[in-house]
Parts: sequence; structure tokens; C-alpha cells
Amino acid sequence: MFPFPDKVALICNQEGKIQGLPPNRPLDDEDGRIYDIVAGTFFLCGAPSISDSFTGLIQEQVIKYERWFHSPQVFLHTEGYLICVPTELSQ
Repeated sequence: MFPFPDKVALICNQEGKIQGLPPNRPLDDEDGRIYDIVAGTFFLCGAPSISDSFTGLIQEQVIKYERWFHSPQVFLHTEGYLICVPTELSQ
């Protein structure tokens, strides 16, 4: 689970990297620095703070996060570093 500015959670296999799943998306801090990478598939859902259950996303969140995660990144391993290069997909 990963918190976002909205009451939204990213649900993924928390052992994805250990299991060797392919890198999927980077997670950035407020300054745009990558601090972690989601390995394998994931989904987003609502995570209301007053509930212990997940919910669906509202339409505005669907639009916002589809734009956020629309274009995949390419991950390159070079000289001991993992480089993330954005790609562009047509809408």
C-alpha cells in the first residue's frame, strides 16, 4: 500500500522485488526523486481514513491517476544503477 495526496492506496505484491518481478513504476517524493520502485502489477483504490475497508475511486481520481500512470517507464541497469526513462504512449 502506498499513500497519495488523495485518500488512495497503491496495492501491490510487497515481495515483488524479492520474487524478481519486473520493475513497473517509480515512486517519487515531493522533489521528484525516486525513492522506491513498484515491481510487478498493482492497482489503485480508495482508502478512506475513517474506514478499515478499501473503496472504488471516484471519477476525478480515475482521470487523475490514469494520467499519472498512463505512460510506462523503461528501466535500464547500468554501472550499478537503475535508470528510469519515461516513455510516451498515444492516448
